[in-house]
Amino acid sequence: MVTQDSGPGYAYQLQKNATTLTEAWDTNPASSQNHCMLGHAEEWFYRGLGGISPAAPGFRQITIRPAVVGDLTSAQAAYESVQGRIRCAWRRADGRLKMDVEVPVGAEADVYVPAKDAQAVTESTKPAAQAEGVTFVKTEGSAAIFHTGSGVYRFESRD
Repeated sequence: MVTQDSGPGYAYQLQKNATTLTEAWDTNPASSQNHCMLGHAEEWFYRGLGGISPAAPGFRQITIRPAVVGDLTSAQAAYESVQGRIRCAWRRADGRLKMDVEVPVGAEADVYVPAKDAQAVTESTKPAAQAEGVTFVKTEGSAAIFHTGSGVYRFESRD
C-alpha cells in the first residue's frame, strides 16, 4: 500500500504531486487534499516498526514492541508524549539485534525484545535480568519481556 505506484497507493498519490494524504485515492482535486483518514501508514511506523504504544492514559505506562520484519536491518521512532520523549531504535547485524529504548521520567515500560533465548538478552552488556531498573517478566512467542522504569536502555539479543 505504501509503495504501490498505481491507485490506490500512497506512492501513486506522490506521483500525482500530492504533498499530503488526499481524501480520494485518485487524488481528485475536487476533494480534500489534506485529509486525515482512519488508517495512516505512519501509525504503523510508530506502533509497528518503532513499537511505541501507550499502555495507560497519558503514557504513564508504555509498551515497546517493535516489529522486526522482513529484510529490514534497522528502524527508529521517537514520540514526544506528555510524559516526555519515548524512543525505540533497533538494528540487525551479524546475527545480533541491538535495541535502544528511552522511557521518560514518570513512566514505566514493558519492553519486548525479540530473542531466541531470553537468558542471553543483555542490557548495557549485563544479563538483562540483572541490570539496574530492569525486571524480567516472561517470554511470549519469540520475545523476552522486560519491565523498566524511566531511563535509557540498550538491549542486545541474538536475532
